[in-house]
Amino acid sequence: MRIRHIPSYYYRKIMEKLQSLQQRTMNVKKYSEKMELYIMKAGIRKQEEITISRFLSGLNLEIRHKVELLPYHDLVQMCIKV
Repeated sequence: MRIRHIPSYYYRKIMEKLQSLQQRTMNVKKYSEKMELYIMKAGIRKQEEITISRFLSGLNLEIRHKVELLPYHDLVQMCIKV
């Protein structure tokens, strides 16, 4: 298998997209899928506290205030319901 060179700016761009990701008009499922995709592309190993923080920071405020204290998996499911 050939190893491909990935330019360093690619990871910077992915991290910028991840850091600036906001829910806005997306539904929660689409938002969480997009965040998971950026995490995978950036090669970030999941740490639950950091993932929860990133996820919550991009949610719309009315949803965020209702679900802040839940574990990550439950958090995504509850946000979808809300």
